[in-house]
Amino acid sequence: MLFTSALGNLCSVLTALMDAPVPPPLPPSPPVLPTAAAPASSFPRQAATFSVVAPFFAIGIGIFLQPQARDNPWSMMILGLTSLLLIELGFVFGIVALVRTKRHGRQGILGKAIVGTCICGILTLLMLVSIPGLMKAAERAKEAAKRGKAMQRQRMEQRQQ
Repeated sequence: MLFTSALGNLCSVLTALMDAPVPPPLPPSPPVLPTAAAPASSFPRQAATFSVVAPFFAIGIGIFLQPQARDNPWSMMILGLTSLLLIELGFVFGIVALVRTKRHGRQGILGKAIVGTCICGILTLLMLVSIPGLMKAAERAKEAAKRGKAMQRQRMEQRQQ
């Protein structure tokens, strides 16, 4: 008896549910948006890549182009300044890329920026450390040139006598 009354109640509930109006279907959920990743051509990515590549171009200039320009002091100065500019710009762009990683994400930027900044920083430090030695070498070269000119004058005077 208890079973039949429970079954009767269940049937009446089910019929009430079947006779109730069906609610409209829910609209489909919007698609999941991907996380905002920096595009492949974003400035921080390009800056990080430049900071890695720039010191190698500067070293390549020193290895391949300076021996050909050794006879012309102006071209040597231009090539040296170009190398220096590449290294310093690589250092600056590496720092800019590091600063921008928070905004554009770390992927593809952080590693290159750290490596480029370290390489350019080490090369800059080596350049700054070598300046006193280069100054002493320039002084010695000037003295040697003066001695050479003095010796030439003596030889000329001896030939004239």
